[in-house]
Amino acid sequence: MHYFTHIRETSLSSSLEFIARVYPDIYLSVVHSSDPHPSLEMLRRESADILIVPAMPLGEHFVEHHRWSDHYVLAVAKSKRGAGRTLPELLQNTRYVAWRHTGLDRLHAQLAAAQVRLSHRGELSCIDTLLDLVAKGHCVTMVPATLLAGHHKDLESVPLPLGLLRQISVVARPASLLSSAANVVVQALRKPALKAVQGY
Repeated sequence: MHYFTHIRETSLSSSLEFIARVYPDIYLSVVHSSDPHPSLEMLRRESADILIVPAMPLGEHFVEHHRWSDHYVLAVAKSKRGAGRTLPELLQNTRYVAWRHTGLDRLHAQLAAAQVRLSHRGELSCIDTLLDLVAKGHCVTMVPATLLAGHHKDLESVPLPLGLLRQISVVARPASLLSSAANVVVQALRKPALKAVQGY
């Protein structure tokens, strides 16, 4: 299984714990890829049985077995938000540092289409470093709301008026699902009773 997302965006971590506990005989290779433009090529080449990727057109050969959806929010330091600034003021007067992830191009395209102006000052791929900088008031960023849940007491999420969605799909090769092990993994990823993903 290959995944192209941050592990906290999905139920992957707790699903792996569930599989290890309930199905100890299943051997599962999990690979994280930082490719900014993921494709279904690994499924076509049969080098992976399951992909976790940003939602994309699948064609007739692949099936989406599960989808997580989350809204992007503007992450700001509570000290900045406490000053009563509006969303346009926060975006215009504070440096914006983007979280480098597989959905970034789509997010920026939607913002540009909505004529949202950003004071853009670069990108960071490490979400924890970026959120620490935001908490200290050095910049603002946009991330899926799940990544802020319960992690940073000095951060506040500001809703974006555009309803920008982060959608992540579980996709598998049809032949892979003939394997009971692959079916177990897909079913584990679908489990909604995982507190980490109650917001999806």
